[in-house]
Amino acid sequence: MMKIERLFRAVLICSILMFTAQAARAQSADEQEEKPQPPRYRMELLWIVDGDSEMGEYVFLIGAIGLKRVEGLKNFVARLPKRSILEWSPGCLRRGDEPLLSSVEEMEDFKRFCSEHGIEFILHPSG
Repeated sequence: MMKIERLFRAVLICSILMFTAQAARAQSADEQEEKPQPPRYRMELLWIVDGDSEMGEYVFLIGAIGLKRVEGLKNFVARLPKRSILEWSPGCLRRGDEPLLSSVEEMEDFKRFCSEHGIEFILHPSG
């Protein structure tokens, strides 16, 4: 009779452990589903040339929105939801006069600005 009691206790303990593990996994999955992912934005820098002239201008693009100056870009970024992610992969080819990319100080200032406004700025320098 003792063997049956031990076997019953072992089965009972295993069942309790399995139930506890399943409940913990279900709770963990629910917690992951409840946390919404932060919005992600992709930024591009477009060089616009009109006609035969080599002179052009740069425009920052975020989705379908174009911003001509760094100040306009900052104003836009400041209105993004907190915890947003702004990614930029400008590639490795440079003309030398691109906004933000031509000045280490300007880039550091922009990174700091994003951080102060709760935006995660991810720069992929080589595209």
